[in-house]
Amino acid sequence: MGDAAVERWLASRTPEHGVRGRLARGTVVGEWRVGVFLGAGLSAEVYRVQNVRFGHEGALKLLVDASRGLKERFLAEEDAIRYLSLPALPQFHGSGTVNGSPYYVMEYLQPLPDPMPRADVPRFMNKVAKAVHMLHDAGYVHRDLKPGNILRRMNGDPVLIDLGLIKRRGTGPDPIGRHAKGISVVDGKPVGVGTLDFAAPEQLLKGEWSVQSDIFALGKLLSFFYEGMPPYYVKPIIRRATRAQPGDRYATANDFAAAIRHRHRPLILCVAGVLLAVAGVAFALVRDPQPVPEKANTQYSAEEKPGEQGNADEGPTKPETEEVEYGKQPDEGDVDYLARMMPLAEAGDAVAQTAVAEAYFYGRGAETNREVAVSWYRLAASGGNADAQASLGLCLFRGWGCEKNIEEAADWYGKAAEQGNLGAMTDLAFCCLNGFGVERDLAKGFDLAMKAALRGHAPAQTLVGECYLEGLGVEADEERGEMWLYRAARQDNKRAQMLLRYR
Repeated sequence: MGDAAVERWLASRTPEHGVRGRLARGTVVGEWRVGVFLGAGLSAEVYRVQNVRFGHEGALKLLVDASRGLKERFLAEEDAIRYLSLPALPQFHGSGTVNGSPYYVMEYLQPLPDPMPRADVPRFMNKVAKAVHMLHDAGYVHRDLKPGNILRRMNGDPVLIDLGLIKRRGTGPDPIGRHAKGISVVDGKPVGVGTLDFAAPEQLLKGEWSVQSDIFALGKLLSFFYEGMPPYYVKPIIRRATRAQPGDRYATANDFAAAIRHRHRPLILCVAGVLLAVAGVAFALVRDPQPVPEKANTQYSAEEKPGEQGNADEGPTKPETEEVEYGKQPDEGDVDYLARMMPLAEAGDAVAQTAVAEAYFYGRGAETNREVAVSWYRLAASGGNADAQASLGLCLFRGWGCEKNIEEAADWYGKAAEQGNLGAMTDLAFCCLNGFGVERDLAKGFDLAMKAALRGHAPAQTLVGECYLEGLGVEADEERGEMWLYRAARQDNKRAQMLLRYR
């Protein structure tokens, strides 16, 4: 009989309404006493059972229809549980026959909550993805991941069940492949390669499968557990996992898990940390600017620029110039300091203009006025001051004191980054990684972040860590990602500390 005829035969069959188990309660099968009848599909029935010798519980699965290749699928599933012996799969307790029908017993597992609390979804799906990666690492692809095929232990850990479609990836001995033949039956319907709402298109349309086929199903599961309404910061994970081409999805289930761990808080928080760091540097310039030079038009090289941060272990680099730089004496008040800077700023000195802008931005020596601050930032930025360019980019990015303009912000970030401003380099890296104001360029974004990170800039170190964890512009490397996060966390970077807490 051809495949089409087999499918028509299966489609005509449905479980009888009100079906009852074939094994009476109290029947002893091997070492197991039959308890509650849990349910039935087209080919098998499942019972809750108890071991008569030791008292522990299990779930007995009994084959009741061995025709049309269903027996082979049943035996393949039994072998997968027996021989793979993975924590991601049920524990195998034994097997045998009753009245000529094969059965096997696995550990008794709990159903998932319906619906799952939204707050529990990220942590649970992280565990599911790790379980799937464990199966992949053992050399197999599940091919039928869906809510009904995931149960959980008492401690909440997910367990993958219904392994009738499992396939060996790569070469090597396959203890379960001897039974992996015939058609598949899922949810009472004949399907060759998975379940319609969760199977990857290459499975359904071409009969092809890979690790990325399971990753597609993980994306669908993530959407399902959010009841089709995931938070906005989860949507990019789902989109990437369920892309039409397998090569465009996450490379591994571990990469998918990492994305959940690090994006169940909005990724945009990363730019908040970067921008706050830039604002902190700007505020430091107002609180403790550099000494005043005798010449108002003193120019600094990238290596001599005041306020530049050096290696984290060495502290800030100090200008090598012997000239006196801008700054206020400790006993001067903010008002006096602003009064001293204003004439120099009006005379066109970019450093003084930056100091005046900071005074208005933070209300130090003048009433807070971000519009006035932005006007001074523009003058200083046009004069080539990197700190003003970075701060102007920040204002344009956030719409502080001016109309928001992401493209212009990225342009000023670029100018400041060319002069070695670490905050601007990090901000521009973030823009490149996300396509904010510039064409998305993962490699360029990672390179910029790394340059700033190597010079000890904590927000850049955090961004580099996330790039390694998520494979953005660089090959994913969880160990290196955590290393960079720890570096940033030691500098009290809050984002890095938060990410490490949730790992």
